[in-house]
Amino acid sequence: MSTSDFSTLTLSSLALSSIDKNACQNLRFILTDFDDTLTWEGQLPVETLRALAQLEANGIKVIPVTGGCAGWSDMIARALPVDGVITEGGACFIGRTADRHLTYSFWRDESEMRAEQADILAQVTALLVQFPRLRLARDQAYRLTDVAIDYAQDVKPAAVAEKDACLAALIELGLNAKASSIHINVCSQGYDKFSMAQRVLTESYGLSETQQQEQVLYVGDAPNDESMFARFPLSVGVANIAEHLSIMRHHPRYQTTQPGGLGFAELADFVLSSRHA
Repeated sequence: MSTSDFSTLTLSSLALSSIDKNACQNLRFILTDFDDTLTWEGQLPVETLRALAQLEANGIKVIPVTGGCAGWSDMIARALPVDGVITEGGACFIGRTADRHLTYSFWRDESEMRAEQADILAQVTALLVQFPRLRLARDQAYRLTDVAIDYAQDVKPAAVAEKDACLAALIELGLNAKASSIHINVCSQGYDKFSMAQRVLTESYGLSETQQQEQVLYVGDAPNDESMFARFPLSVGVANIAEHLSIMRHHPRYQTTQPGGLGFAELADFVLSSRHA
């Protein structure tokens, strides 16, 4: 779908121009999904990289919150102007010290989570026999806690019907499974993107619950972002979220006109121009 196609979609959220400019003045953190929120069509647009650098230069800390693997997130934390990465759907926070060394903080004991991952992988592998178009994500070897099933990353055309059926089967097995824009992510119970985000904001940055509500904005593109949309008053969906809204209970309050990383850049421009007005 091209960027121009999104202008014809029905938007259920408010335009960025509806955001109170005072809220932009108070903003200290932007938490963001990665795939199809910072990227678009599988790549990181130059507009996104420029936006990340401008936000950092203006004192706004950006923390990707992704279902992507820990190996990929390690690279993000090292190479991009971000303050750390919440990875594998909330399983781990890869933080960055002042001298740019990385620290790993797991939701629970790492060895316990690795053992649970092995059990989940066995169940998922057995189930995938029923869904020949689906496959384990190519980055599975670089995951520390969860299992990812590819339905739209390297599977072309996207196997949407199979994804829906597989997701239902996983939930029927009692597994904790959620769909992103490219994967089904299957992980242990007890945490999600919001749970780890709240822990990080509290323990690593010292924000109270009230401060989190006032100083943090979340931006995403898919159903696995619902826990964030439900909790943060300042929540934004990039334009491509429109195709998922009909199956989502919790929608972003605001929405960009551009998709993916182009929408993220649009949001960054709005925030920074509002702060300098």
